[in-house]
Amino acid sequence: MIRIIIIGILFFFVSCNSELMQIDAPENLIPKEKMVEVMKELVKLESHIQSRYPSVSEYNKTMLNSSDVLFKKMHVTRLEFESSMDYYGTHQKEMKEIYAEVLDQLNSELGEIQSIKQDSIK
Repeated sequence: MIRIIIIGILFFFVSCNSELMQIDAPENLIPKEKMVEVMKELVKLESHIQSRYPSVSEYNKTMLNSSDVLFKKMHVTRLEFESSMDYYGTHQKEMKEIYAEVLDQLNSELGEIQSIKQDSIK
């Protein structure tokens, strides 16, 4: 799963090249709003798993199994996610918007958690 996110980030930086070939939208393209939600949850899942499983083999196995559960919960298949990442990875404006929204939502959630934590200390 980390490979998918890294590939997405790589596509983001490579997409600055105007020569990058854009692929057509797949039939099973995940809409941007849902893609934001899926990627946000994957980032949180991956962060949790990385903190618990320092061994690469355990991490990979756990991440694959856990991401499959997450995809099922969000009514998305791995194939839909991967083909959507391929598409958005070649459409720099849309990928930037997705990453920006994921970051904004994660920062907002972090702010809420920190606020609750501060309120409970008082």
